Amino acid sequence: MAKHSEHTDYNSLVSRYQEGDKDALRQLIRTFHPRLKQSIYLATGNQSAVDDLVQECWYSIIPRLESLKLKISFEAWALTIARRRAVDWIRHQQTLRRQAGRLKEAAQADVGSEIVDDDDEKLDEIRVGIQQLPMSQRIVLSMFYMENLSLAEISSVLDVSKGTVKSRLFYAREKLKTIINNKQKKL
Repeated sequence: MAKHSEHTDYNSLVSRYQEGDKDALRQLIRTFHPRLKQSIYLATGNQSAVDDLVQECWYSIIPRLESLKLKISFEAWALTIARRRAVDWIRHQQTLRRQAGRLKEAAQADVGSEIVDDDDEKLDEIRVGIQQLPMSQRIVLSMFYMENLSLAEISSVLDVSKGTVKSRLFYAREKLKTIINNKQKKL
């Protein structure tokens, strides 16, 4: 029930801002900012990128607010922007890792020795498992469990049918179980 009132509060703040209440924008930013940070962190898993990506989201959101006609809740609309920023960032990071890998291979061939990667801190099994899921499943899982969006809201945000959302959610859970079980068997 509280979830519905949050959607309404965000939407009413947007309406008040559109009617000329500049304080409503400040209040919207203050109340929704933590939600954007959480969404981006869940999608990227990288705390150091969160603040920059959230700022980019606000740069996209604020200019559009005055003419925004909400077909869905403000929250779902803004989280779509956040998710797209996060996906772009992830793709950029993947490109950088591939480039670094190529440079590392070239350096190994030139030097003739192995370069040992620094081990990052070990992540818990669920987090590692989630990162191994395909992006489409990871996003649906995050939106449903971490952001508490309904199937209909997820369907609207991702622009796919509700059945597709259910299917992705089902397969994400099944694959996550398999990943975790396989990891435990290895231990």
